[in-house]
Amino acid sequence: MKDYIQYLQDVLGLQNVMLSPAEAGRTGDEVKTRFFSAEGPFTAHDFQHYELVFLNILTQAKESFFNKDVRDLFDKMKAAMKLKNIQVLELDCTVDDRSQLPSELAKICESKVVVVFSSFPKDIGELIFKGPGKWIETYSPAYLLEDAGAKKVVWNDLQKVMRELGL
Repeated sequence: MKDYIQYLQDVLGLQNVMLSPAEAGRTGDEVKTRFFSAEGPFTAHDFQHYELVFLNILTQAKESFFNKDVRDLFDKMKAAMKLKNIQVLELDCTVDDRSQLPSELAKICESKVVVVFSSFPKDIGELIFKGPGKWIETYSPAYLLEDAGAKKVVWNDLQKVMRELGL
């Protein structure tokens, strides 16, 4: 737990980390999936529906949506998608077991399409039904900063999302 709090403070820049009593009492045997928005740890007060969720799996601090270089590229990607008039949620996440990710996300929201960004995507470029919506995994914006050659792959994947959403 101490490492988690240190991560929030050092990597995401959160000054005051407060955990609920249930969160503070977690043991190492439980599934650990945590979601972060620009404001900090993400917990939905009211269950919400989004047309599109961008979910960025973190394996290193530099991969966060909220780092300047990653944010700049991600904003350009969204602008190219012409995401006007749709509800979009952007989350960083840490996860111990990827197979639990759809069920963990379903606890806080639902969406028509979830784009999972990762440095090591599984089933890259395939729109797959998971839970109430479709999921597609592709390379993260942070990965694209390291390997510009993967931009074409990601753009093809984002175009599939655009078609699915009727954009």
